[in-house]
Amino acid sequence: MNMQLKFRMPLLAGGMLIALVVSACGGDSGNGKGEQSKADGQETAYPPAKLVVYSTSGWTEEAFNERFGDAIRKKFPQHEFSYIQSKAGSTYPDLISTQQPIDIVWESIALFPRGPLMYDMQYDMTELMKLHKVDTSRIEPTMIDLMREMSGGKMYALPVVNNTVVMYYNKDIFDKFGVAYPKDGMTWDEALELNRRLSRVDGSVEYAGLGLGHFFATNGLSLGFVDPKSEKPSITDDKWKTLYQTYMRLAEPQVYKDKVRKLNKIPDVNSFVKDRDVAMLAALANTHMTQDMATMNWDVVKVPTFKEAPQTGPQSYPTYFGVSGISKHKDQVMEVIKYLVSDEYQLEVSKKGTLPVVKSAEVKEAFAKETSFGGKNVKAALYDRFAPIAQKTMYDSAVEKAYNKNLIKLALGEIDLNTLLRTAEEEAVKAIAELKK
Repeated sequence: MNMQLKFRMPLLAGGMLIALVVSACGGDSGNGKGEQSKADGQETAYPPAKLVVYSTSGWTEEAFNERFGDAIRKKFPQHEFSYIQSKAGSTYPDLISTQQPIDIVWESIALFPRGPLMYDMQYDMTELMKLHKVDTSRIEPTMIDLMREMSGGKMYALPVVNNTVVMYYNKDIFDKFGVAYPKDGMTWDEALELNRRLSRVDGSVEYAGLGLGHFFATNGLSLGFVDPKSEKPSITDDKWKTLYQTYMRLAEPQVYKDKVRKLNKIPDVNSFVKDRDVAMLAALANTHMTQDMATMNWDVVKVPTFKEAPQTGPQSYPTYFGVSGISKHKDQVMEVIKYLVSDEYQLEVSKKGTLPVVKSAEVKEAFAKETSFGGKNVKAALYDRFAPIAQKTMYDSAVEKAYNKNLIKLALGEIDLNTLLRTAEEEAVKAIAELKK
């Protein structure tokens, strides 16, 4: 079978490729029926299986085992799990061309369209979920709603862990300048006022009040990068002006402008963690777990809200697990995913400081209890109502680059907002067209 193909599929591609691969690999028809079941319809144990897990995330096997692998092997000792890390020689086209079995696909929400959906590896789990009695009402609804939209009313995957954005702050900088610490429930207007007060020079150090990370991707206005129906850039929506104006207001203090010009970037996680000359940072809620902040006097509050969306936090940023369309062991995989969304597993990851996906008060109360940072206000990530997650497409990464291209010029006043919006739209249209070739 010649698999040297250019993939030109839209967001929700058809199933022709799956049909070819399943035909070549053999296996069940994926009708969702249990391999063993009692006469009364109650599910029972399924035969031991070799289950292959795949992701384009780039995670090492060690990282996968620490977060997921060790737990599922302990829970399902009858199965043999192997993890294939995406790298040169083991991309989706590589694995499809060699008819490599894949049973479980997992991706962050941003990568799902460019992984399983782009290569027709998705599978509608709706009937399997009914058979295995998976209760999605327990799960944060915005995560379910987003996947249902991406699946065209079906359900290609379930969220198993979450992330979002919070506001970190360096207490020492606030203390140095005698400024009160930020509080939960701030608006962006209030945060930008703190930025103005803390963007200042002290000796030879230029301090910036606020840095931004993942700002567009998790924005509280639920703006996506591309309209999934028209496959056109969404930047024509006037709400994008609100996001860009935040960057303009950040750089109103001359000290901030000077720092941006010197760094050639908006102050980010490196400025906050390593240089320690940024007072606040809007960043992913697990930043303290991925960066060395052991010697920093830090804490965290909720990310500020927009006046256009009061009492609404940022979007969540979940990771999803799904049954592969070519799996011969769909029931066994469904049992694994059912466990990953159970309170049993969610409680354990919550204790270790990973954001859960379930609404259980007990699970949320246990958040970070078994960590060294449990005394910090890390639960700020759980308090706000999440904004609806914007639709994701396979074009998002390229389009986001177009949207970011002139941010520095905008902050420095070297380009006006209308010119940026027009230029970004033109660049995004070109990027989408290129990916469609």
